[in-house]
Amino acid sequence: MKSLITLLFILIFLNTFSQNWRDTLDIARKAYKSKEYPKALQFYKKAQKIAPKSIDLSNEIAQSSYKSKSYSDAEKIYTKPTIGKPDKFKNAQKFHNIGNARMKQQNYQGAIDSYKNSLRNNPFDNQTRYNLSEAIRKLEKQQNKNNPKSNPQDQNQPKSNPKSNNQPENKSQNQNQSPNQKSVDRMLDKLTKQESETKRKLGGTNKVEKGQVSSGKDW
Repeated sequence: MKSLITLLFILIFLNTFSQNWRDTLDIARKAYKSKEYPKALQFYKKAQKIAPKSIDLSNEIAQSSYKSKSYSDAEKIYTKPTIGKPDKFKNAQKFHNIGNARMKQQNYQGAIDSYKNSLRNNPFDNQTRYNLSEAIRKLEKQQNKNNPKSNPQDQNQPKSNPKSNNQPENKSQNQNQSPNQKSVDRMLDKLTKQESETKRKLGGTNKVEKGQVSSGKDW
Protein backbone atom coordinates (compact mmCIF):
# COMPACT_ATOMS: atom_id res chain seq x y z
CA MET A 1 0.00 0.00 0.00
CA LYS A 2 2.87 2.31 0.88
CA SER A 3 4.52 1.69 -2.50
CA LEU A 4 1.28 2.48 -4.31
CA ILE A 5 0.90 5.81 -2.48
CA THR A 6 4.53 6.71 -3.23
CA LEU A 7 4.09 5.89 -6.91
CA LEU A 8 0.91 7.95 -7.07
CA PHE A 9 2.68 10.89 -5.43
CA ILE A 10 5.55 10.69 -7.95
CA LEU A 11 3.13 10.61 -10.89
CA ILE A 12 1.27 13.66 -9.58
CA PHE A 13 4.55 15.50 -9.03
CA LEU A 14 5.84 14.70 -12.53
CA ASN A 15 2.56 15.77 -14.11
CA THR A 16 2.59 19.06 -12.19
CA PHE A 17 6.25 19.65 -13.05
CA SER A 18 5.59 19.02 -16.74
CA GLN A 19 2.59 21.32 -16.75
CA ASN A 20 4.57 24.09 -15.04
CA TRP A 21 7.26 24.37 -17.71
CA ARG A 22 4.72 24.09 -20.50
CA ASP A 23 2.62 26.86 -18.97
CA THR A 24 5.72 29.01 -18.60
CA LEU A 25 6.68 28.39 -22.22
CA ASP A 26 3.15 29.29 -23.31
CA ILE A 27 3.41 32.62 -21.45
CA ALA A 28 6.77 33.30 -23.12
CA ARG A 29 5.44 32.63 -26.60
CA LYS A 30 2.36 34.77 -26.07
CA ALA A 31 4.54 37.62 -24.81
CA TYR A 32 6.82 37.29 -27.86
CA LYS A 33 3.82 37.35 -30.18
CA SER A 34 2.59 40.51 -28.42
CA LYS A 35 6.07 42.04 -28.92
CA GLU A 36 6.71 42.10 -25.16
CA TYR A 37 10.23 40.89 -25.75
CA PRO A 38 11.82 41.45 -22.30
CA LYS A 39 8.91 39.58 -20.70
CA ALA A 40 9.19 36.80 -23.28
CA LEU A 41 12.93 36.49 -22.60
CA GLN A 42 12.32 36.22 -18.87
CA PHE A 43 9.79 33.40 -19.23
CA TYR A 44 11.79 31.58 -21.92
CA LYS A 45 14.75 31.42 -19.56
CA LYS A 46 12.53 30.25 -16.73
CA ALA A 47 10.95 27.57 -18.94
CA GLN A 48 14.38 26.33 -20.02
CA LYS A 49 15.51 25.92 -16.40
CA ILE A 50 12.57 23.70 -15.44
CA ALA A 51 12.08 21.92 -18.78
CA PRO A 52 13.39 18.38 -19.40
CA LYS A 53 16.98 18.15 -20.63
CA SER A 54 15.78 17.07 -24.07
CA ILE A 55 14.03 20.43 -24.58
CA ASP A 56 16.21 23.11 -26.20
CA LEU A 57 14.77 26.63 -26.25
CA SER A 58 18.05 28.35 -27.16
CA ASN A 59 16.82 29.61 -30.54
CA GLU A 60 13.78 31.26 -29.02
CA ILE A 61 15.84 32.69 -26.16
CA ALA A 62 18.31 34.11 -28.70
CA GLN A 63 15.51 35.67 -30.75
CA SER A 64 14.00 37.26 -27.64
CA SER A 65 17.44 38.56 -26.61
CA TYR A 66 17.91 40.11 -30.05
CA LYS A 67 14.45 41.69 -30.01
CA SER A 68 15.18 43.00 -26.50
CA LYS A 69 18.32 44.64 -27.94
CA SER A 70 20.57 42.32 -25.94
CA TYR A 71 22.65 41.68 -29.05
CA SER A 72 25.71 40.40 -27.21
CA ASP A 73 23.63 37.77 -25.39
CA ALA A 74 21.99 36.71 -28.65
CA GLU A 75 25.40 36.30 -30.30
CA LYS A 76 26.71 34.19 -27.40
CA ILE A 77 23.75 31.83 -27.61
CA TYR A 78 24.08 31.35 -31.36
CA THR A 79 27.84 30.77 -31.21
CA LYS A 80 27.41 27.88 -28.77
CA PRO A 81 28.05 24.45 -30.32
CA THR A 82 24.86 22.80 -31.51
CA ILE A 83 23.82 19.35 -30.34
CA GLY A 84 24.02 16.75 -33.10
CA LYS A 85 24.90 17.46 -36.69
CA PRO A 86 22.75 20.27 -38.13
CA ASP A 87 22.09 20.40 -41.86
CA LYS A 88 23.43 23.14 -44.12
CA PHE A 89 20.18 25.10 -44.06
CA LYS A 90 20.20 25.31 -40.26
CA ASN A 91 23.87 26.26 -40.31
CA ALA A 92 23.06 29.04 -42.78
CA GLN A 93 20.33 30.32 -40.44
CA LYS A 94 22.68 30.20 -37.47
CA PHE A 95 25.48 32.19 -39.15
CA HIS A 96 22.96 34.64 -40.62
CA ASN A 97 21.65 35.42 -37.12
CA ILE A 98 25.16 35.72 -35.68
CA GLY A 99 25.94 38.19 -38.46
CA ASN A 100 22.85 40.26 -37.63
CA ALA A 101 23.76 40.38 -33.93
CA ARG A 102 27.29 41.50 -34.80
CA MET A 103 25.99 44.17 -37.17
CA LYS A 104 23.96 45.68 -34.32
CA GLN A 105 27.15 45.81 -32.23
CA GLN A 106 28.99 47.48 -35.14
CA ASN A 107 31.32 44.50 -35.38
CA TYR A 108 31.25 44.67 -39.17
CA GLN A 109 34.27 42.44 -39.79
CA GLY A 110 32.72 39.78 -37.58
CA ALA A 111 29.41 40.19 -39.40
CA ILE A 112 31.16 39.76 -42.77
CA ASP A 113 32.76 36.52 -41.59
CA SER A 114 29.40 35.20 -40.36
CA TYR A 115 27.52 36.11 -43.54
CA LYS A 116 30.24 34.45 -45.61
CA ASN A 117 29.84 31.27 -43.58
CA SER A 118 26.08 31.46 -44.05
CA LEU A 119 26.47 31.77 -47.82
CA ARG A 120 28.84 28.82 -47.90
CA ASN A 121 25.97 26.74 -46.52
CA ASN A 122 23.24 28.38 -48.61
CA PRO A 123 24.54 30.36 -51.61
CA PHE A 124 20.96 31.10 -52.76
CA ASP A 125 20.04 33.28 -49.76
CA ASN A 126 19.58 36.75 -51.24
CA GLN A 127 18.88 38.34 -47.85
CA THR A 128 22.22 37.16 -46.48
CA ARG A 129 23.93 38.30 -49.67
CA TYR A 130 22.40 41.76 -49.24
CA ASN A 131 23.37 41.88 -45.55
CA LEU A 132 26.93 40.95 -46.51
CA SER A 133 27.13 43.85 -48.94
CA GLU A 134 25.80 46.19 -46.22
CA ALA A 135 28.39 44.91 -43.74
CA ILE A 136 31.17 45.53 -46.30
CA ARG A 137 29.86 49.05 -46.97
CA LYS A 138 29.64 49.88 -43.26
CA LEU A 139 33.12 48.47 -42.60
CA GLU A 140 34.59 50.65 -45.34
CA LYS A 141 32.77 53.68 -43.94
CA GLN A 142 34.05 52.87 -40.44
CA GLN A 143 37.62 52.46 -41.70
CA ASN A 144 37.46 55.73 -43.66
CA LYS A 145 36.17 57.51 -40.56
CA ASN A 146 38.95 56.12 -38.37
CA ASN A 147 41.62 56.75 -41.03
CA PRO A 148 40.76 60.00 -42.86
CA LYS A 149 42.70 60.84 -46.01
CA SER A 150 45.78 62.94 -45.48
CA ASN A 151 44.92 65.27 -48.34
CA PRO A 152 41.95 67.53 -47.40
CA GLN A 153 41.27 68.23 -51.09
CA ASP A 154 40.56 64.53 -51.70
CA GLN A 155 37.72 64.64 -49.17
CA ASN A 156 35.92 67.31 -51.17
CA GLN A 157 36.02 65.36 -54.41
CA PRO A 158 32.75 63.76 -55.57
CA LYS A 159 32.49 59.99 -55.27
CA SER A 160 33.65 58.23 -58.40
CA ASN A 161 31.25 56.24 -60.51
CA PRO A 162 32.25 52.55 -60.36
CA LYS A 163 31.06 52.19 -63.96
CA SER A 164 33.29 54.99 -65.18
CA ASN A 165 35.64 54.30 -68.08
CA ASN A 166 38.33 56.38 -66.42
CA GLN A 167 40.97 53.66 -66.09
CA PRO A 168 43.54 55.51 -63.94
CA GLU A 169 40.83 56.32 -61.37
CA ASN A 170 39.64 52.72 -61.23
CA LYS A 171 43.22 51.53 -60.85
CA SER A 172 43.63 53.85 -57.89
CA GLN A 173 40.49 52.44 -56.31
CA ASN A 174 41.78 48.88 -56.66
CA GLN A 175 45.08 49.85 -55.05
CA ASN A 176 43.25 51.31 -52.05
CA GLN A 177 41.09 48.21 -51.70
CA SER A 178 41.89 46.14 -48.61
CA PRO A 179 42.98 42.50 -49.00
CA ASN A 180 39.88 41.46 -47.05
CA GLN A 181 37.63 43.40 -49.45
CA LYS A 182 39.27 41.73 -52.44
CA SER A 183 38.79 38.31 -50.84
CA VAL A 184 35.10 39.00 -50.21
CA ASP A 185 34.63 40.27 -53.75
CA ARG A 186 36.20 37.12 -55.15
CA MET A 187 33.93 34.98 -53.04
CA LEU A 188 30.83 36.89 -54.10
CA ASP A 189 31.82 36.52 -57.75
CA LYS A 190 32.28 32.79 -57.22
CA LEU A 191 28.92 32.44 -55.47
CA THR A 192 27.17 34.39 -58.21
CA LYS A 193 28.70 32.17 -60.90
CA GLN A 194 27.73 29.05 -58.95
CA GLU A 195 24.17 30.28 -58.60
CA SER A 196 23.89 31.13 -62.29
CA GLU A 197 25.37 27.77 -63.30
CA THR A 198 23.02 25.87 -60.99
CA LYS A 199 19.97 27.75 -62.31
CA ARG A 200 21.06 27.04 -65.87
CA LYS A 201 21.44 23.33 -65.15
CA LEU A 202 18.05 23.20 -63.46
CA GLY A 203 16.44 25.02 -66.34
CA GLY A 204 15.57 28.16 -64.44
CA THR A 205 14.17 26.46 -61.36
CA ASN A 206 13.00 28.92 -58.72
CA LYS A 207 15.40 29.70 -55.92
CA VAL A 208 15.13 27.94 -52.60
CA GLU A 209 12.67 29.65 -50.30
CA LYS A 210 13.54 30.09 -46.65
CA GLY A 211 11.25 28.35 -44.25
CA GLN A 212 9.99 30.39 -41.31
CA VAL A 213 9.47 28.59 -38.04
CA SER A 214 9.28 29.82 -34.50
CA SER A 215 12.83 28.73 -33.74
CA GLY A 216 14.42 29.68 -37.06
CA LYS A 217 15.78 33.03 -38.17
CA ASP A 218 13.25 35.81 -38.37
CA TRP A 219 15.53 38.87 -38.32
